Amino acid sequence: MIYNPFSLAGKTILVTGASSGIGRSVAIECSKMGATVIITGRNPERLAETFLALEAGKEHQNIAADLTVSADLDGLVLALPDLNGIVHCAAIIKKLP
Repeated sequence: MIYNPFSLAGKTILVTGASSGIGRSVAIECSKMGATVIITGRNPERLAETFLALEAGKEHQNIAADLTVSADLDGLVLALPDLNGIVHCAAIIKKLP
């Protein structure tokens, strides 16, 4: 076995904001580095596209949730397995007049 300091083999990583942008890219790259990835985002359709782009062979999870909605956040927390890391890429926008 070749030493790889960037390997995520055997790790479970939560990526928020995984339905687009940086979160999507991070989720895909983590899966390529061997991680089991749990992805979450507000848009279920785009999140499903990200899920299909993850490396096969792992027990990845796709959990649609809006982190600004308490019920969604509670459901996400209850659904999570033990984690080894979190990458928080969710863009939460506060609209002002």
